[in-house]
Amino acid sequence: MTAYFSDGIETVGFVADVDMTDWQYRLVKAASTNDNVGKFTHARLGAACPAPIGVLMNDPSAGQEAVVKCLGFTKAVVDVPTTGCDLKLGVFLKAASTGGLVAASVAGGVEDAIFGRYLGPRTATAGSYYGNVLITGAILASPMSLPEGL
Repeated sequence: MTAYFSDGIETVGFVADVDMTDWQYRLVKAASTNDNVGKFTHARLGAACPAPIGVLMNDPSAGQEAVVKCLGFTKAVVDVPTTGCDLKLGVFLKAASTGGLVAASVAGGVEDAIFGRYLGPRTATAGSYYGNVLITGAILASPMSLPEGL
């Protein structure tokens, strides 16, 4: 059993713009309605898709409170593609179109948002997992521009 880290940083309450009963521990973005959040389903950022604001900690229906972790340690869904990815301690993570996070070394471009770092457990098997993540906020960067070993 994996122990999940705690840091004492408070979560933030928003309103679920859509039904998110299937979205717990995935990324959310600001919705078009003030104080609302919605599902983040884009791998690339741009004018039509702002950066994610955090990880959804509960499973609200539309109109209910959505509890979001915006900074610090959290449990989150991490996706491992079928080829070429081994989640190791400290790997940078970027947003995935599934609402989860994926290693920044997975093919992408300058529109990628580096959103945090992976803190375990280590896995080399393809699929989606719950993992310890340190949310650092969105940094726009190409994975190729990141220093080796970070």
